[in-house]
Amino acid sequence: MAQRRKGERALGPYPIGRKWRVVVVGEGGERDSRFYPTEEQAKAVVKAIRREFARADRKPVQEARDEYELYLRHDKGNKLESVKTTVHALNVFFTNGEMMLCELTPQKCAGYYDALRNRRSRKKLPFAVDTHRNVLANAKTFLEWCMTKKRWIARNPLAAVDGVGRRKHGKAQLRIDEARKWMAKATEFADAGEKGAVAAMMALLMGMRANEIVSRVVRDVDDGGTLLWIPSSKTEAGRRTLRVPEVLQPYLVRLTEGKAPEQELWGHHWRDWVRKWVQKICRAARVPSVSAHGMRGLHSTLAMETGMSAQIVAASLGHASSTTTLQSYASPEAVAGAQQRRVLRVLEGGKA
Repeated sequence: MAQRRKGERALGPYPIGRKWRVVVVGEGGERDSRFYPTEEQAKAVVKAIRREFARADRKPVQEARDEYELYLRHDKGNKLESVKTTVHALNVFFTNGEMMLCELTPQKCAGYYDALRNRRSRKKLPFAVDTHRNVLANAKTFLEWCMTKKRWIARNPLAAVDGVGRRKHGKAQLRIDEARKWMAKATEFADAGEKGAVAAMMALLMGMRANEIVSRVVRDVDDGGTLLWIPSSKTEAGRRTLRVPEVLQPYLVRLTEGKAPEQELWGHHWRDWVRKWVQKICRAARVPSVSAHGMRGLHSTLAMETGMSAQIVAASLGHASSTTTLQSYASPEAVAGAQQRRVLRVLEGGKA
């Protein structure tokens, strides 16, 4: 059977003890051994690999990446921001878009990951563990799609590459007294007409994700500013309707005045806008700098410290781990309203 490159071939199967060994030889001579419990399975794998090697077409990484982007946007229906993040991660990992997918060997891909871990950012800092492991995860998923959905490659060359380093869990949070100072300063900014301060307050008082905040349109503010609709989110559970705390209602109503229903509530902003405002207020209030996600975490902490169960908090935040009981017997609006009242009581001087 004709092969595209002299070096590319599948050898075997060979009996090794009670298993059968298949050897895949790459175009550079590198070998990848696999073991299967039966001869029939091993022969089927050899046949599939040889069929893949015999194909005349050769798919460049860049072309595959472009088709994957279309798949994420149209077939999966992922949000545009999420797709951009994924494509950026793939561009960071696969620096040579002209390379053919069939040329990606386990050894090469492991080398790409090692290089990524040692690479410096634009600020001359090494990539954080979460960053390079997230990039690796995106690259793995992409190559798995190339293998299982498109059959452009016979195996995922990143399958055996494991992420290195321990991920961080949770973001830094303000203490209660610090949060009170932060809220006082945020209110000053909001009263002065700074809509970014209102967006930052929503992360703390409503526990919303930054991208959920910046994605809101005018018609999402409902019932005189008392309700906020989130019809699409990161997860299925994230699609919910939240009670708006009284302190935020006049600010949101003011933002809707004179605008069309589908007009963006804040104007066009990336999710970093919320983080920058959270940190700007931190500096003005002279409290430790935290992220917008840290404010969302503080919202959860205060709610649970004042008696809310973890399951109820998860549902209010739009996490997929909400329980069947909660889904069946309590509406998200009621849960969120109770949670916000407890958070506000603590911030206004009540005891946790």
